Amino acid sequence: MLFVMNIFASLKKYASEYKVANRRGFSQEELSLVNHAEVKLSQYGMSVCFFMVDGCQMYIPLSRDSVASEGDKVDLTKAQILTLKKDGSDETIDRVEI
Repeated sequence: MLFVMNIFASLKKYASEYKVANRRGFSQEELSLVNHAEVKLSQYGMSVCFFMVDGCQMYIPLSRDSVASEGDKVDLTKAQILTLKKDGSDETIDRVEI
């Protein structure tokens, strides 16, 4: 009988999925730095654009589970920051969930 080994059992996995490593609300310090926030289309798809008190703008992409349209105002007291991480990696990325 010929035994055939599964070729995929010996291959390295490259495309592991990001998983939620941490979930939290915005801190009072973070909230005090933001004038207002709204959903905008960015190079990463739908993102939250933070209009900062100092006049600059900063972006964090929306999570996949967020349902929002461009131009929607974001209530940061209800939004969550998700920190995502891949198994076996120290790299993290942040997303906003609304």
